[in-house]
Amino acid sequence: MAIRKRFRVGERVVMTEDALENYGEKWRDRPLRIIHVSTKYMPAKEFFARGKPEGYHPGFDASSESALYDFDEEKLGSLYDWELTRAPSRRR
Repeated sequence: MAIRKRFRVGERVVMTEDALENYGEKWRDRPLRIIHVSTKYMPAKEFFARGKPEGYHPGFDASSESALYDFDEEKLGSLYDWELTRAPSRRR
């Protein structure tokens, strides 16, 4: 079974209520821009030696049946699909 990506690089998302329970209220309604999407595992040593190849991540777990996302926010780890929802559109 192929893992589907619900979001793409560049999209803005926010954490779900379940994710906020784990990561804290400081992340509530805070838009996060996706910079990397992973659907395959690669051991950390190989991942970094190959220059962080697109689609791979040393923290990816295929049993999650979900893509793993990284963000432009350095203080936040990777999150899976079920921990994210689309950020509200910005008004212009």
